[in-house]
Amino acid sequence: MEKTNNETFNRKLFTDHLIITFSIACLCWGLCIILGLNGITKEKHAWINIPYVLGAFSTTIASYIVLKKNSEVIGFKDWLRHIFDFKHNILSYLLVIALAVIHSLLMSLIGGYEMAAPIYMIFLMLPIMLIGGGLEEAGWRYITFPELDKKLGFPIAAFVTGIIWAIWHLPLFFIPGVHQCGKNFLGFTITVIGLSYALATIRKATESIWLCALFHMIVNAVPESIRYDIYGSYLASTITTIVLIIVSLILVHNIGSKLV
Repeated sequence: MEKTNNETFNRKLFTDHLIITFSIACLCWGLCIILGLNGITKEKHAWINIPYVLGAFSTTIASYIVLKKNSEVIGFKDWLRHIFDFKHNILSYLLVIALAVIHSLLMSLIGGYEMAAPIYMIFLMLPIMLIGGGLEEAGWRYITFPELDKKLGFPIAAFVTGIIWAIWHLPLFFIPGVHQCGKNFLGFTITVIGLSYALATIRKATESIWLCALFHMIVNAVPESIRYDIYGSYLASTITTIVLIIVSLILVHNIGSKLV
């Protein structure tokens, strides 16, 4: 297999992270599904948010456990320091914004949109979206993508990471009261693959977990104001994903890690 650098693929780190992530997610979200089938839902019983949230943080929890276990971080503070590496040049931040704009603009213009709230809500929602998605990057772009990149190379690693990321979300489509419930998983998967390439580009070009989290936060916050369909619009999802893949391949080929 092609390797992108002299680093060796850490199979134990990679597999341990996925095993712990999916074990926590399947246990917690599986419980939510079973309870939902019996009429016990998030809307009626607030305590179901406990296993739901634990499942959502499964990849983040697994990240700390396996990085600490494999001596990649010294402790919790060191782990946080690696994730929240705020100090990057303006070009790195502009890359994040540009890719987020490409995604949101294409999805809106091709698939249609409606204004659900004033534009400033996007900025107000950003801190909330750190919890509502951004911290996933402590796993997917801290461990999963970089390790696959060492073994498979950028294009395949970004694609495989996207598939894993989409499959991890699958139980949410069966939990009553969750916004993904009953929606189109295929349309979602196509969108996620495009986002995976954009996130892989940010990780590759900046070596930053924080900037990946910021991109994730922006993409999750935009629909709070400008609502577009990431589940059912195959045309919008497909075109957006193709554009993001092409842009990502061009950027990685031309800038590599020059933005670090």
